[in-house]
Amino acid sequence: MDRGLPLTSLPGVGPARAQRLARLGIESIDGLLRLVPRGVEVWPAEAPIAAVLERGPKAGSARIRGTVGGRSFLHQGRRRSLLRVRVEDDSGRIQVLFFNQPWLRERFTKGEPIEVLGRPVEAQGTALVAERLASPERPLPAPGSVTPRYPTTEGISQEFLGALCREAARRHAAEVVEPLAPAALAELGVPPLDEALRALHEPADLDSFRRAARRVALEPVLRLQARLWRRRQQRCGGRALVVDLDRAEHERLVARLPFTPTAGQRTVIAELRGDLARPVAMRRLLQGDVGSGKTLVGLYGCLAVAGAGGQSAFMAPTELLAEQHFDGLARRLERAGLRGALLSGSVQGADRARVLRGLARGELDVVFGTHALFGADVHFRRLAFCVIDEQHRFGVAQRRRLLDKGADCHALLMTATPIPRTTALTIYGDLDLSILAEKPPGRGAVRTRWLRGPQRRRCLDFLEERLAAGERAFWVVPRIAEGASGAPGAEARFEKLGRRPLARFGIELVHGRQSAEERTRRLARFRDGEVRLLVATTVIEVGVDVPEATVMVIESAERLGLAQLHQLRGRIGRSPRPGWCFLMGAAVAAERFRLLERTADGFEIAEADLRQRGMGDLAGVRQAGDNAEGLGDGEGDLDLLLFARERVARDAALRAAYLDTPPAPAPAAAPESAS
Repeated sequence: MDRGLPLTSLPGVGPARAQRLARLGIESIDGLLRLVPRGVEVWPAEAPIAAVLERGPKAGSARIRGTVGGRSFLHQGRRRSLLRVRVEDDSGRIQVLFFNQPWLRERFTKGEPIEVLGRPVEAQGTALVAERLASPERPLPAPGSVTPRYPTTEGISQEFLGALCREAARRHAAEVVEPLAPAALAELGVPPLDEALRALHEPADLDSFRRAARRVALEPVLRLQARLWRRRQQRCGGRALVVDLDRAEHERLVARLPFTPTAGQRTVIAELRGDLARPVAMRRLLQGDVGSGKTLVGLYGCLAVAGAGGQSAFMAPTELLAEQHFDGLARRLERAGLRGALLSGSVQGADRARVLRGLARGELDVVFGTHALFGADVHFRRLAFCVIDEQHRFGVAQRRRLLDKGADCHALLMTATPIPRTTALTIYGDLDLSILAEKPPGRGAVRTRWLRGPQRRRCLDFLEERLAAGERAFWVVPRIAEGASGAPGAEARFEKLGRRPLARFGIELVHGRQSAEERTRRLARFRDGEVRLLVATTVIEVGVDVPEATVMVIESAERLGLAQLHQLRGRIGRSPRPGWCFLMGAAVAAERFRLLERTADGFEIAEADLRQRGMGDLAGVRQAGDNAEGLGDGEGDLDLLLFARERVARDAALRAAYLDTPPAPAPAAAPESAS
């Protein structure tokens, strides 16, 4: 069909209504056809009044039929009113409430029949708040029938939009071409697209709606897969620096690493070596939990690229982490005859000018830095390799700004817990994935507990025992100052703990409002053991490596997401001693806390994060939330994603069908669960 067929070709739609529909993202007949309802309403069967009274106000909507036994009207100001109608049947009587509908005052007469759908509430006994009143012109749908629910905007009611969608489907659904073969549709258990579009807006039952919605949901997934396939093809003839190491050169580089690689690190290094040997720009995501040794892999890449005449950028999200990488790796680079430098917001004046000059002239082989690397005055002679640590802390556009400073620059993205976008891209195959599943030997297990009530007081006693044993601890509070809810901030917690017996072990405070020099000085005291308890905000989420730290307390933990909580927990368990992570937070985050109690597996946590936060803008720049093309939350779509990935990869005709046609307007909302 003509995807741009105007809405005004439908009865009842003039220019004014077309403009209102455009607010919902609907600008053509095709957009109307593919508008996924927010959900569906399944109409219940009639129930005796006695059964409704017995179930009480906690039950769902109820449908009753009876006669009017009486009515009363209460006016509460100019715009507020309450009409009570007593409805009776053979089993009992119940009050039906109509709020702010004074025009119904004369509608009811004693003894006349009435049928109504209502929500049970407590109002001097169980009553029904009317949701839909039947009339001869507009009877209630038959029990078990399904009515889609649509978004609304000013001047466009749900009823009008539903009728418009049904009319569009009756007139034009048969014109829609189904690109998938019948066998593929049977594999997924979905109808052809034209049938799905009709059933989406006029479903026979709940099952037919679900199958239709699933087929329509596959459309943006297939289109996105086709776009990602084309993007991968465009990278296949690149100008990336070729680093082709023979076995002897490879082993010499491995010998220069600060630690003997584990079996897992050797596997990932081999994958990296293969990528660097091709002129196609590498796009590899390296996932491993905190402390699994990802930095060692990044260092190998820097050494290999430097040997081939290229420069590397090692970017981190915080100055603390960038400084840690520089301090830990600069000496290794010097021993290999290479030159490294640090570039962050704190590097100013003559020091900054010297680093910029060294990069532009090719005198520096590796630069460690933060967002300062994005600067317009930062130029490389031959940037060939970028390591982006904690990559989820950078926006997509930010990463691109750094990569664009080189010609087809190789990129290694490292993360301890993928955010939804990177998880989804891994599923889609746009990134190559490497996994470090094992941790280096000599790491203790970390147990996580959600503390409530008196358990919180016992936590202080436990903390005192660990500090007395010579260990160290973190106490994290998300806010610096007290929040609007009265929850204490890090400053107040620091003062309170300073008045307890814990103070004899020394307490330090670190947060983001302190200068970089002040934070570094305070952290150094903690690292060196001058103080054993560090109260901090999430500024210590990355870049703090203190093997003696065995306890992590996270206050107001409900304010933090799964990825942040997992990262903070990674600050402990860096020595053979066992670690303890205590979560103090409201029950609203109980699901999050119980998951962290159950597992330390970054993959499982990432999948849960994906379900909670959504896919993100997979082909664009948004990191989380509903996909711009209406993918939904991704939880129930994994088989659709894998199906689309496999079909698009091997079916040229299917790719052409979705690359040659522009996308339909995005649905106004992803479908909700059926009621």
